[in-house]
Amino acid sequence: MRLTSLAAAFCLWAGGAHADEPLHRALQAYALYQTDITAMLDADIPDAAALDATLDRAARHDPERLTQGWLAYGALTAAQSPAWVNGVRSRVRSAGRPAVLRQLRRDMSYARRRPPGADEATQIVLRAMASDNARMNALAIRFQGLGNAGDTTTWSRRDSAREATLRAPGSRTLAPELLARLRPTPLTAAPLTEASAFGGVRFWDALGHRTSPTPPALPWRVVGARSASLDRMFTLAALMVVGATESETARVSTALTDQPVQQCLAMQQLQLRQCASVTSTPNEDAFCIAQHGFAGPSVCMNLAEAP
Repeated sequence: MRLTSLAAAFCLWAGGAHADEPLHRALQAYALYQTDITAMLDADIPDAAALDATLDRAARHDPERLTQGWLAYGALTAAQSPAWVNGVRSRVRSAGRPAVLRQLRRDMSYARRRPPGADEATQIVLRAMASDNARMNALAIRFQGLGNAGDTTTWSRRDSAREATLRAPGSRTLAPELLARLRPTPLTAAPLTEASAFGGVRFWDALGHRTSPTPPALPWRVVGARSASLDRMFTLAALMVVGATESETARVSTALTDQPVQQCLAMQQLQLRQCASVTSTPNEDAFCIAQHGFAGPSVCMNLAEAP
């Protein structure tokens, strides 16, 4: 019986986490954001009512939760790197789990700096984030083009309750079949070889059954101003690999907090609402959506740049 219990405990540690843990919960906000982007990339926008619905979609995401979800997605993606996950586990074997946890508690850069394999994990994360940003920018370009079109000037506008509607937070959940795809544990997905896998460059398009080309594999580098964000993702991923995301609640909470990104997103949301409150034509609405709904937030969450 004792051997069976020990074996079960080892399997839990080796897997890194069970199916409903803090990173999975945080991820849902980012997943809702990306599923909205998927819906809007191909949606028909034949009239002002459809444009209003798009404006609501763009304005309804809470900046704090979206930031947490973005960090969780990066962390869960890093945890799909074989070289780095094995590097973390090698540190546990050589130094001991308590020593590794102490390092993770006191040094946010440890998980990216010390275990072997970080270069592989970094590229997986940067490719995923670059792909996500490309989707956001493609949507911004779409609405920029709509704003330049002359045939929207005859569309009727929504009533004066627009600002109140934009401020209504709402409560949404993902469909069960989507949630099942959003609960990876370490090394349960293969984004290195499968573009549609969790953390792959086509993951969100594939999740929404959307056809899109596979982006070329470029040697990305982290944007200097977002280096600390990448460290947070790696710290969260390492805690998951060693099975400590539920016991190290203080560290998880700290690592899921990224004030520069959150403040940037909050400013874009405020500007989107202010912009929409003073527009007089649907064309101007489309410009608001393009600039502050997607182009601006893409800058806030821009993690990767080409060398």
